Amino acid sequence: LPSFKMVQQIRQFQVVGRKRPTDVDPTPKIFRMRLFTKSKVTAQSRFWYFLHQFANMKASTGEILGVTEIREANPRVIKNFGILIRYQSRSGTHNMYKEFRDVTLCGAVEQMYQDMAGRHRARYSTIHIVDAKEVPSGLKATAAYNPETDGAVPPPAVQRLNIKQFLDSRIKFPLPHRIPRPSQK
Repeated sequence: LPSFKMVQQIRQFQVVGRKRPTDVDPTPKIFRMRLFTKSKVTAQSRFWYFLHQFANMKASTGEILGVTEIREANPRVIKNFGILIRYQSRSGTHNMYKEFRDVTLCGAVEQMYQDMAGRHRARYSTIHIVDAKEVPSGLKATAAYNPETDGAVPPPAVQRLNIKQFLDSRIKFPLPHRIPRPSQK
């Protein structure tokens, strides 16, 4: 029998870390990141990779305060997700916004990696997720926006046409070419 390698799913982690306290700076600034990786160890590694770009810190001069996995609250309901990414191509660095439908944010991120590999030949290591969040649709997006109660920034709505086509409540999926099969030969 052939042995099938199990594909490890992408999971969402929250990593919290800071520079190690010294006499000069006894209470250093704490940094928190949400990262999409396959394991806790990879999440810590990506945390130091990004933190070295933002602040003058690295794993040898800092410490990780905690790593927790973030799980989806309700993975039984389909939702729309918007993912803002920056990726490195052969010609330069590009920013991109993509929308996906899935039951979990991690599932939408996996779709995004597959889509970027297929459409743009972008590898996992060249893609950096800047922001990933649920994008409301239906009543949440069309409700009257009030800046006093809802905040200064209006909630985003679904923008991409390939996602908007699924928001119609009367959507149908017809099967036009059904061939009746004989019950007996």
